[in-house]
Amino acid sequence: MEFLAEYDAIPTADAPGRVGLLRRRMKADGPALLRELRERRPVFVTPVGVFVTRMADVMEVLSTPDVFTVGVYGPALEEALHGPFMLARDGADVHWHDRAHAQLMLPAEDVAPVRRLTARIADDALDRAVAVARMEGRTTFDYVQEYAAPVAARVAREYLGFTDVPEETLHTLSQRVQRAVFVNQERDPEVHASGVAAGKELHDVVAGVIARRRAVGTGPGTGAAGGTGAAGGRPADGSAQHEATPDDVLGRMLRASLPPGTGRELDDERINHQLVGYLIGYQQNAAQCAATALKELASRPDELARAERAAADEDTAVFDGYVWEALRFHPFVPSTPRLCVRDHVLAAGTPRATPLAPGTVVHAHLASAMFDGTVVEEPYAFRPDRTPVHNLVLGHGAHDCVGKYPARAIVPETVRRVLLRPGVRPLPGAVRDLDYAGTPYPQHYTVTAGATASS
Repeated sequence: MEFLAEYDAIPTADAPGRVGLLRRRMKADGPALLRELRERRPVFVTPVGVFVTRMADVMEVLSTPDVFTVGVYGPALEEALHGPFMLARDGADVHWHDRAHAQLMLPAEDVAPVRRLTARIADDALDRAVAVARMEGRTTFDYVQEYAAPVAARVAREYLGFTDVPEETLHTLSQRVQRAVFVNQERDPEVHASGVAAGKELHDVVAGVIARRRAVGTGPGTGAAGGTGAAGGRPADGSAQHEATPDDVLGRMLRASLPPGTGRELDDERINHQLVGYLIGYQQNAAQCAATALKELASRPDELARAERAAADEDTAVFDGYVWEALRFHPFVPSTPRLCVRDHVLAAGTPRATPLAPGTVVHAHLASAMFDGTVVEEPYAFRPDRTPVHNLVLGHGAHDCVGKYPARAIVPETVRRVLLRPGVRPLPGAVRDLDYAGTPYPQHYTVTAGATASS
């Protein structure tokens, strides 16, 4: 039976029955459910909020922060971060001030050096994974645990500036926070408490990193990301103390100052909240994207072969298109919730116009919008040359990915290094077997162990 027919057959008063069916069908085959909604009921009112599935309506929700706020998850995020953060706020008091500051710290100029950094770290991780597999007599290794997650953490250490923080700490603590804030739809108190505790631990770890950085000076120095970046240059005195300070994102933040009258001091607590927030939005998403993009490419042998050829080109623009198109089929954020805070007619002037009252939770389904055939040409065809306008993997509007510039380097290059490595490919016959191990995140993906770079 089609979903809507089965859903409508359940009495309106039986909210648990309707919600239970919705969740079961979404888990069993989300793309099919969203396709049915796009075609027949694109603005779908449910007991757990309004599902928005068309491109125009999703963009309307995400582009109107004065109507649709992040109040659904904002308080939980700030509790976990133990302070204010731009992703948890709307308006000028925190969001726009901190976002403007973040774009200076995470600029487009970082794309090239961060790509080089990612290539170096990824090649080293592949060498290690292959060598360990051979030493242990294995012909395969775990792509997530031995490659994607460590690469993401090592890039975070060198680029963001989580100096001397263990990789496992970055990965496990960020996962607990993200799960509590963005995935805990049932608001399980144990999951929430675990996330808050993990956030406090990260806060304290970063406070220690900041204190150690302050102790040795905060002037510009040699770039961990491979260059001086947005905060580059040399101190006037050329002191060795300053030269020892890496020019990573934290180093930039510690050296930065804001013009008078901007309303918020750039003290160490504010820096702490921002840096931990960057990690929460980066670590799990980067590791997941590296896994799902490879899985989607491997599931299409012809496209994988084309991507392999494109990977060998020094101009990576064509190859990157393969990765972002693969992620369109499996985005790391398929849906994002918003809280409607005043009376609003969604999709006004169309047959699907829907009045929304204050307090309504709206679920903007990015995964659905990217397959909206009224906007996206041949939505189910794999086309790496698509216009970026139709790719919402990095979000849209006021809260699109603040780290979109480094992300455009890190994510595709992590996948590219694998396709440049002979013999390292998803296990034949199991290319779609991405194991979540009962969690919301990919945990295991088996790939063959090819040759080392020096072989």
